Amino acid sequence: MAKLLSEELKYDGPRFKVFQRRYEREDGLKYIRDSVEPGNAVVILPITDKNEVIFVKQEREAIGKIALELPAGMIDADELPEQAAKRELEEEVGIKANKIEYLTEFYSSCGYTNEKLYVFLAKDFEKGKQHFDGTEEILNIIKIPIEECMKKLENNEFEHAQMQIAIYTYYYRYYNGGKNG
Repeated sequence: MAKLLSEELKYDGPRFKVFQRRYEREDGLKYIRDSVEPGNAVVILPITDKNEVIFVKQEREAIGKIALELPAGMIDADELPEQAAKRELEEEVGIKANKIEYLTEFYSSCGYTNEKLYVFLAKDFEKGKQHFDGTEEILNIIKIPIEECMKKLENNEFEHAQMQIAIYTYYYRYYNGGKNG
């Protein structure tokens, strides 16, 4: 591991911080790395009793388009990942999951950020109350059968890595090609 020589906070915004760090390798090479630190987040894979995945559509200014996504959001400082998953599902979709299960976790892009995403499977729903944070706007809620999701994955129709990871993990671990649910 390289030795950290110095660290400077370059930006401290409402959603993330940016640090510039100077390092030195064992061979003497010195270099700089910028790091975006937003905190950790959750991604929820809601599966209905008909094996449909529940998605949300929302505008994503960073990519300049309306995106089909799984419900997701940041973990608050006082929350466990599972609590954040339950909260985000109700906020974005308006449902409460009676069954929520950890699927996996991963770093979103460890070359420039320390953000870790925790993925949860949600099932057995009851009505909740949809309520968004200040800037969030869900344009539509869509249900797609898991088999159709797999076809969309094969055709590269889902652009978000977290969707791909969540759906593949669920499908190959639990769904087993339609034999289980």
